[in-house]
Amino acid sequence: MPGRSSLNHPEKKLYIGGVALMVLFVILAFGWLFAVVTAVLLAAVFLVVTAARRGASALRARQRRSACLMLALATVPVSLLALLISYCVGVFSGALSVQKSCRVQQEHYDAAYRSQHAEEMNRWFPLHNKCNSDFDLVPAWVNPALVIFAVLLAAGIITVAVVAVTHFRTTRIKNEEKHMTPGAVS
Repeated sequence: MPGRSSLNHPEKKLYIGGVALMVLFVILAFGWLFAVVTAVLLAAVFLVVTAARRGASALRARQRRSACLMLALATVPVSLLALLISYCVGVFSGALSVQKSCRVQQEHYDAAYRSQHAEEMNRWFPLHNKCNSDFDLVPAWVNPALVIFAVLLAAGIITVAVVAVTHFRTTRIKNEEKHMTPGAVS
């Protein structure tokens, strides 16, 4: 029925109750900070899945603009989250003590090399945290992942902007055509 609220469906009530119970369990088991991070991630996943489902149904209905918009809206938060996680993995790869991290990896810590190449270790991109000239604590996948996720994020944002501008232009043209009088000359 069109007038019914979406919360009147029993499966949605069960879903919301399950999510609430899971968040409560996480709070009790791991603490508040972990629960907040988990809740934000769950909300992002829910939004992405919803946008992807709407995009797929728009594709089936042959509404290409809506499908592009929904899929781009699903891409933006996922790529942003992946970008942030990859960057944090790279930045915190040496933990608080690089010297101890190098010992854990059974690599020689070369203080002279690190002091000579200090500017390389402090750059925003590409990320490096080297123990010596041969071993980097930053995993090899981090820098390529940063590039890929940044490109995906930019593509999603550009797609949303292009679809929005196209939508506003076509809406404006339709409104102008609707308001034109039949005898008027342009």
